[in-house]
Amino acid sequence: MSDDAPAPRPAPPRRHPLMADVETLVDMGVLEEQPQPPPDEPPPPPPEEAANALRLDEALAEAGVTKTTADAAAVTALAKLDPATIATLTEWVKHKKKDPSTK
Repeated sequence: MSDDAPAPRPAPPRRHPLMADVETLVDMGVLEEQPQPPPDEPPPPPPEEAANALRLDEALAEAGVTKTTADAAAVTALAKLDPATIATLTEWVKHKKKDPSTK
């Protein structure tokens, strides 16, 4: 070191712990796992969508279709369509296939 440079000073000890977010403190084992608030429930569908979904559910039940999870998701998506389209869809679902053995 040159004669012009000041001598290094010792750093004072820290009096406050370092700040960290709660997740890091939990990961470090300093804090217990914090309770999480329940998730917000999605708002109910608008009345028109709920009515459309009900009409589709009734048509599927009348056609003897047992709804699966995929069917429920499809009904939810289709219920957003306009009522005229829903009426057409329900008629398609209710339409019975002809028995191929009878001619």
